[in-house]
Amino acid sequence: MQLTTLGGAALRLAPRGTERLETADALSVDVEGAECNAAVAASRLGADAAWLSRLPDDPLGRRVAGELRGHEVEVLAPFGGGRQGLTFFERGATPREDGRVDDRAGAAVEGLDFDSLPTERVEVADVAYVAAGTPTTSTGLAEATAKFLKTARDGGATTALGLLDAAAVADDSDTDTLEGLLPAVDVLVATAPAVEAAFGRSGEPTRVTHALASNRGFETVALLRDGDAAAWHDSTVHEFALPAVETVDVTGAVDAFAGAFLVGLVDGEVKTALRGAVAADALVKTTPGALPVFTRSELEAVGETVERP
Repeated sequence: MQLTTLGGAALRLAPRGTERLETADALSVDVEGAECNAAVAASRLGADAAWLSRLPDDPLGRRVAGELRGHEVEVLAPFGGGRQGLTFFERGATPREDGRVDDRAGAAVEGLDFDSLPTERVEVADVAYVAAGTPTTSTGLAEATAKFLKTARDGGATTALGLLDAAAVADDSDTDTLEGLLPAVDVLVATAPAVEAAFGRSGEPTRVTHALASNRGFETVALLRDGDAAAWHDSTVHEFALPAVETVDVTGAVDAFAGAFLVGLVDGEVKTALRGAVAADALVKTTPGALPVFTRSELEAVGETVERP
């Protein structure tokens, strides 16, 4: 299975444990990004995964590329001007929530020109995936996303959109951007808060997923909520409860859900794909950092414990 993704990535700097940013004297460094997280999750499950982007020609950009290659993701990202986006993250401890400060303005990916990318991986992909936060970042990225989806669809790929972060549709212009892309999308992978922000829909998952599929023309809809997950396909809805998790870090969990679901969708049935996605979401929450670190055997073991709500 070949998965090709398009999007940006940030270097994430975080204190060890639950120390505060304002008092920390050392920060660990890793990588996060909706599409590259999904690509790593897919690679962990045996997919041939690629990530298209644009990186700054400096040590920080090379750090991002090297980190993703270390997770067996093919990086197709020309180096150019601009800077590397950063995220400063602190892990909370009850009752204190996680905190983050994003510093991504002027990132190199904002200057991405799809025509400058090696598009062979898009043309032969089984699945092409992009998250909603990419086209809503800038006009240039919106244009690149539209070309990415068209090229993939022309090549026979299943096209997928991740509507995972409500902040990606913060205003009417963001919603308008997404509306222009939806006709080219086959599969929607979403969270309940983002669906409510983008489409004003909430409530029981069977109705929400069916309404999204029928009104927007999606072939498949996967919905992750607080406590359960559902997937609609061919007029049938499957539902699973989320397993109990000793949460360490939720960053990247929804992206792993998307990556695992897309792999499962190509490899088998929707029900099995959803079960694997729920397991991936659970596993990523148990480790620090955004990039998924699990094995197929671990995912299958957790998947066996996933039950209907």
